[in-house]
Amino acid sequence: MALTITAPVGMTAKARNLPGDTRVVQQLLNGVTTTNGGPAVKLVVDGICGPKTQNAIQQFQLKHFGLKLADGRVDPGGQTLAKLNALSGPAGLDDSRVVRCHPAPGVRTS
Repeated sequence: MALTITAPVGMTAKARNLPGDTRVVQQLLNGVTTTNGGPAVKLVVDGICGPKTQNAIQQFQLKHFGLKLADGRVDPGGQTLAKLNALSGPAGLDDSRVVRCHPAPGVRTS
């Protein structure tokens, strides 16, 4: 299930940087490998869109969309959010939303 945001996150005047939306973007960026444009050092998921989060957004966009389209902002329903959702692995998941299923005792799963 793709994660969503309600308002823009990033470094432009249009970015509202709501804490919940910023946390989603930070989680997604952390779930992207460095070879795919994720941050070299994992972001603190604190809901604050500071310089490290802003830089991570910009670097991700440069990697995937080039200089012309790297505006430093993640928009709801936009191409950056879609690409983050497509590339974000397990580190991008909020563990509180993960349902873990375990087989009943004595049930073989393989």
